[in-house]
Amino acid sequence: MKVFVDTSAFCGLTIPKDQYNLTAKVIYKRIQERNAIIYSSDYVMDEVYTLLKTRSSHATSVKFMDQVDKSGVIILHITEDIEADAKTIFRQFKDKKLSFTDCTSFALINQFDLDAVFAFDEHFRYHPYSHPVEFLK
Repeated sequence: MKVFVDTSAFCGLTIPKDQYNLTAKVIYKRIQERNAIIYSSDYVMDEVYTLLKTRSSHATSVKFMDQVDKSGVIILHITEDIEADAKTIFRQFKDKKLSFTDCTSFALINQFDLDAVFAFDEHFRYHPYSHPVEFLK
């Protein structure tokens, strides 16, 4: 199983006071039990590092950065083709909560045929992917 992990899931796992902390830990344990391959993106990492610094501390952000570097999480990079797909997706949705980073994530999930998404953002549920995608909860 190939799982894409979004900003909300990483923050939920990392910040003890995050509203999703306990749920995130349960889901992550299930992902590990399934021997899933974990993916994310450079854009998501940018969001996570910044949010961890502002919602927790600089030290938490740097510790997370170091852990990701050693973890085996596959960080996908936004290429020109992915960016073009993301722009197409972005133009289709008027949802104010949908960020461009989210659109790059949708494009990556489609491009790499990822099987599941670990996120707490609801818009990951309603995006029409090019193939069946499980929303882990």
